[in-house]
Amino acid sequence: MMKYKVRIAVFFLAALILSTLSGCQLAQEDSISTTEDRLIGVFLTTDYLDLFDFEGYLNNSNRSFSGGEIQVDGSTDKYQGRLNAELRPKTLINQETGEKSETEEYVFPGVKGISYFSANISATTGRESYVSAGSDEAISDGHTSLNYSDQGNTITLDGTVYISPGMNNTYYVNPVYQSIDGQVYALSGNGISMDGVQSEGANYSQILDASYTSTENRNTKKDSFSVKISFSVMFPPEKVTILQMDADSTVISRKEYAPGEIQTSITPKENAEYIVVETLKTDTSDNALITRKLYGRDADSLDTFYCREDGVCIKKWVQLKWKK
Repeated sequence: MMKYKVRIAVFFLAALILSTLSGCQLAQEDSISTTEDRLIGVFLTTDYLDLFDFEGYLNNSNRSFSGGEIQVDGSTDKYQGRLNAELRPKTLINQETGEKSETEEYVFPGVKGISYFSANISATTGRESYVSAGSDEAISDGHTSLNYSDQGNTITLDGTVYISPGMNNTYYVNPVYQSIDGQVYALSGNGISMDGVQSEGANYSQILDASYTSTENRNTKKDSFSVKISFSVMFPPEKVTILQMDADSTVISRKEYAPGEIQTSITPKENAEYIVVETLKTDTSDNALITRKLYGRDADSLDTFYCREDGVCIKKWVQLKWKK
């Protein structure tokens, strides 16, 4: 029985230790350094990343435990584990032309999650170094800002994950870092829970930021990084209807689609003046809910959503090719 109590205590101790460690790393003090690991984004998981070396900590603590309580003394940094990413090739396909292009991205093999970070890709004999600012398809409304100057570089990421109520309502926001030698890794982060949230549009956000000061040849440079990740509740779309309207608001075209099955581009009719997108959903009380969005001739695309089996709703962009 005592063994079970110790394990429970150790589990909550780990959460406390890792929360403390990540908090220290995300609120960095200015320092004169060019070699410290830098925050570059987040890796979102529905399961807690258990990376702390409990066995090593317990073996080296030389303490006897009683009553299921553990006292923590000294630094625990050396017991903090990392989830290392691998740089792998990736093929991009232009949906309009079918043209393929090759690039590279960092992935966390064997671990399911949503990546959203901006990593530096080192130069090779065939290309120069570059910044990879990609993200998982689950990141909607993503915005990346890269500002470079002699005084310092500023990088900001902002994205939203739309999730269905009643599905995976707990997400762990694990900070991702990159070392001076290019290694990308994640540390265990804190969880956000939305259990019991039943209303569409409910939104929760978390911001991670850090700043770094370096001095080289007597020139001081301050870099900063910030990532904001939001979770927004969305009822799963069941049907999408696209209405083309003329100048008199008469329906000249009406087409219904299953979510996710809309083509990548639409050419509106010549006399179409605007488009209305209707999305049919069902709320948690089994009531029909219809949302509508309007797009005029100044819009070059429209967006719809479809939800995956894991409850994450993906935004799909559809190009509008207006006739002039």
